[in-house]
Amino acid sequence: MNNVLKFLALPFISIIGIVVFISMYSVDAGETAIITRYGEIVDVKTSGLNWKSPVEDITYFSTREQKVQFGKFDDETGDVISGLSAYTSDRQTAVVALTVTYQISNPEEIYAKYKTTENMVNILIAPKVRQQLEIVFSKYSAQTAIEKRGEFSVSLRKSIADVFKGYPMTITDVQSVIQFSKEYEKRIEDSVNRDIEVRNQERVTRIAIEQAKGLEAQAKGQAQAKIIQAEAEAKQRVLRADAEAHEILVKGQAEAKALELKNEALSDNNKLAELTAAERWDGKLPTYIPNGTVLPYISLPQPKIK
Repeated sequence: MNNVLKFLALPFISIIGIVVFISMYSVDAGETAIITRYGEIVDVKTSGLNWKSPVEDITYFSTREQKVQFGKFDDETGDVISGLSAYTSDRQTAVVALTVTYQISNPEEIYAKYKTTENMVNILIAPKVRQQLEIVFSKYSAQTAIEKRGEFSVSLRKSIADVFKGYPMTITDVQSVIQFSKEYEKRIEDSVNRDIEVRNQERVTRIAIEQAKGLEAQAKGQAQAKIIQAEAEAKQRVLRADAEAHEILVKGQAEAKALELKNEALSDNNKLAELTAAERWDGKLPTYIPNGTVLPYISLPQPKIK
């Protein structure tokens, strides 16, 4: 009897074990589990070991950063093999390989709208990324897009990130690789090189012009300095000449004044002339006296008689 009971209990225990096994589930850190019963969300679990009824389903959503890639690359050359196509403002076709990094912020809303992450990528992310790529490319010519790859990448990243604001996921990064036809890129490269050469020549010309201006300014400064020095020397010569002329004038005026005073003294005192002549006489009488010449009278002092 005990053996029969054991035999009958064995399937029952096995069934219970299976039910317990399929009812137990775990949620890793960085994941969110959406528990549904007949399509309706009944619970949300974020981590740890949990239990559910056999009629409930689990859908896992990663809340870590995830990447979705549009296009493929050649592993050897790094060239774009496939990607999203877009037209530039000058109607050139570009192929762009994109890697979009995103992070789910509201798993419940993602489940309610798209059921799975894969559906969200196909229904939400892919169409909007393509749309923003076409919008941004339409603002650039092919040559500008090549010359300003960095600016183009920043503009595309911002455009894609902005369009997903308000959605239950966030774009954290966008990496892009642009490729035109080899022939067109070669023409653009040659054109850019020519422009660089022209700009270098213009720069050399500007430097030469500035140097010439500097030399001209230096020469003008030196000439102006010489003019100033010559003017100063001329002024000094004029001042010296004026001083000398003034000195001569003053000396002449002094001599004339002295002569005038002397003449006045002579006119006032006739004997002063005789005194002056006597002072200048050397005591010798002339050896020859022409006829009719009167010797000057000289009064000599008389000696005193003791």
